[in-house]
Amino acid sequence: MSVQLLLTILLGGVAALDATPVAQTLLSQPLVTGTLLAAIWGDWRTALEVAIVLQLLAVSTVPVGARTPADYAVGGVAGIGTALVLSAGRPFSFAQDACALLGVLVGLVTATVGSAPLRWQRRLNEGLARWCEERLRLGDERALAAAQRAAVVLAFAVGVGYCAVCLGAAVVGLRELAGAESLKLAQAWRLAQPLWLGLGLAQILHAFVQRRLSRVAVFGAALIAAWLVSVVGSP
Repeated sequence: MSVQLLLTILLGGVAALDATPVAQTLLSQPLVTGTLLAAIWGDWRTALEVAIVLQLLAVSTVPVGARTPADYAVGGVAGIGTALVLSAGRPFSFAQDACALLGVLVGLVTATVGSAPLRWQRRLNEGLARWCEERLRLGDERALAAAQRAAVVLAFAVGVGYCAVCLGAAVVGLRELAGAESLKLAQAWRLAQPLWLGLGLAQILHAFVQRRLSRVAVFGAALIAAWLVSVVGSP
C-alpha cells in the first residue's frame, strides 16, 4: 500500500472523528478534506473539482426529524480518494474528468450508505453512555474519561474501516471502466457541470436570503475556485 493511499484512509478516520466526538470543526467537510488530499496526491484539479461538488451535495442534505443524515465526512474522503487513485498516471484532461465523475458518484453512494454504520455507532454510544452513568453512580470518577476515549477510538475505527472498504471496492471495481469509457464519462462530466453550478448558485441565494453572509462568501469563493481550476488546470 502506498503512503498516499494510507494517508487517505487515515484521513477518513480523522474526518469521522471531527464529525462526531471530537472538535466538530470544518475539517470533516469535503472541501477541506479535498484540499488536504490534493496536497497529499499533488493533483489539485481533480481533488478540488470532486470536493466542491460533494460539498454542494453535503450542504444540500437536510436531516429531517430523527433520520440519520448522509455521512459526507467519510463519503467525501472516499469519493475524492477514488478520483485521485483512478486519475494517477492519466495525464490527459478528459481521463481526469472521467475519474472526477466516478469519484463524485462513489462519494454520493458512500455518504448515503454511510448512515447505516452511523446508526450502529450511535447505538453503541448509547450503551456506552448507560455504562458511564452506572459507573458514576457507583463512584467511579474515571468512567467519563474512559467513555470519551472509547467513543473516540470507535469513531476513528469505523471511519477508517468504512473508508478503506469503500475506497478499495471502488478502485478495484471502477479502474477498468475509467480506462475503457473515459471519453463517454468525460462528456457526461462536462454536461453535468451546469447542474453543479446551478446547485451552488441556489445555495448562495438561499444563504443570502437568510442573511448568512459568511456562508455566501464561502460558496462564492468555492465556485470561483472551481471555475479557475477547470480553466487553468492543475499547478
